[in-house]
Amino acid sequence: MNETFQRSEKKYLLSMEQYETILRLLEGYIQPDRYHHSDLRSIYCDTNQYELIRRSIEKPLYKEKLRIRSYGNLKENDLVYVEFKKKYDGIVYKRRTKAPYEQALTDIYSSDFLDRQVGEEIRYALQYYGHLSPKIYIGTSRSSFIGKEDEKLRITFDTDIRYRMKDLSLEKKLADKLLTDQIVMELKIPGAMPLWLSGILDEVHAYPRGFSKVGAAFLKEIKGE
Repeated sequence: MNETFQRSEKKYLLSMEQYETILRLLEGYIQPDRYHHSDLRSIYCDTNQYELIRRSIEKPLYKEKLRIRSYGNLKENDLVYVEFKKKYDGIVYKRRTKAPYEQALTDIYSSDFLDRQVGEEIRYALQYYGHLSPKIYIGTSRSSFIGKEDEKLRITFDTDIRYRMKDLSLEKKLADKLLTDQIVMELKIPGAMPLWLSGILDEVHAYPRGFSKVGAAFLKEIKGE
């Protein structure tokens, strides 16, 4: 399974009031995606020095991420997504395929990737950084929408964002910590932002800002918050 994505992504941190107002104003322009509600769970891989996460926090022009992802509860033999994500000058390039859950979690280097080409690209990244292993779990409840006129326009809202850096798996744990009480809205746009959407964002005073869930979790952990 070979999936490739290239698009502009912008993130916004919203208060509950802003979130409720935006949903009301968007009613005539968007509709629920095919997978409207998902229990999104991700494990981010990094070096023992957290090179990828530290670089992401610095907001460079170019950065990379490698993560293992599922969209709900897993069974022992289930497949999960393995994603290699690059971001350059605001444009996101994502390659992903599937692999057995236990393999990806315990020995991603030797995983049986469903798509051989993407698997080789992932292995190259693993070799380039020397050694990448699971470091941080991020879980969130996501609501996804698409544009009524342009289905390539996607808007997602993440709530109840939680993380942990120990006992890593794609299952929820009592040890999970709340990352933020704000809602993360993400716009995934294939081209220019529609004028109606720009107007709605201006009306509620919502402005884009760089926000990395895994970066924010790492900073909270090292600060002991």
